[in-house]
Amino acid sequence: MLPGMLPNSLQTSLHALAAGTPLLGGLAVFTASFLLFVLAAVLGGIVLMKARSVTWALAARVVVACAATVLLTLVLGHAVPDPRPYLVGHYTPLTQVAHDNGFPSDHTLVAALFTGFILWIDRRFVTLFALGTLAIGLGRLAVGAHHTLDVLGSLLIAGASLSLAAALRLPEAWRRPVLPGRERYS
Repeated sequence: MLPGMLPNSLQTSLHALAAGTPLLGGLAVFTASFLLFVLAAVLGGIVLMKARSVTWALAARVVVACAATVLLTLVLGHAVPDPRPYLVGHYTPLTQVAHDNGFPSDHTLVAALFTGFILWIDRRFVTLFALGTLAIGLGRLAVGAHHTLDVLGSLLIAGASLSLAAALRLPEAWRRPVLPGRERYS
């Protein structure tokens, strides 16, 4: 039996709630489809405000985390066949959804990476980004785009990639800012 065919009460319950309540359905569509862009804009704004604080070490960690994420996603995406819930359940999703394998949830994965990046840049915003990631994951479940496995897998992939990048031993010289400035975050 495929993972997408296993009982998935969280996804089923969230989808039923969103499909049966117009306000919740609209909220699910927003969090599933658009909240990621809001987080990206906020992250971009914070990076711009702290541009003089960005070090070569931070830049290297971001690149390593992204590369590890792509590699893990490609490998695990082929290893874990998980048809999307709307295909398995034969219903129409609440928003535009791809027809490919559902594992992992790319939206949740990117939001989780953003949360890790903001942890490295400015910890004051971690709670905001973590809540945004949670909302995106729940939204992806509610609109019928993903099973719970897809969202949890995304969090694990992002966590592993961020942990690998954070564990890097980088030369002290890499702690200097990319742009001249007084503060630095590595």
